[in-house]
Amino acid sequence: MHTLIDVAAAAAEELERARTSPHGRSARALLHDGTLRHTLLAILDGQVLGDHAKPAAATLHVLSGTFVVRSGGAELRLGPGQIAVLPGPRHDVTAEGDATGVLTTVTG
Repeated sequence: MHTLIDVAAAAAEELERARTSPHGRSARALLHDGTLRHTLLAILDGQVLGDHAKPAAATLHVLSGTFVVRSGGAELRLGPGQIAVLPGPRHDVTAEGDATGVLTTVTG
């Protein structure tokens, strides 16, 4: 059986969770298949997901707001509807405006 997810509805729910989080952010797994994972992220305006290692492969598809990804002195700005491979091997992420997106990773 296939799993269907209403991503817009899930993003709205995750944004509400971020608003009640002391860290101003929230994430949850949407789907996973072996080493492939889709994670829904919600980060409130001005909040930062601190420096962390990039998985073997990772892309971010922005649903709302803007994510600013910094790695090694470079900056990548992603707005609604944009998707990009995340830089690495380490990066941090800041939200401009309340932001939601789908992080797709391959681990292992």
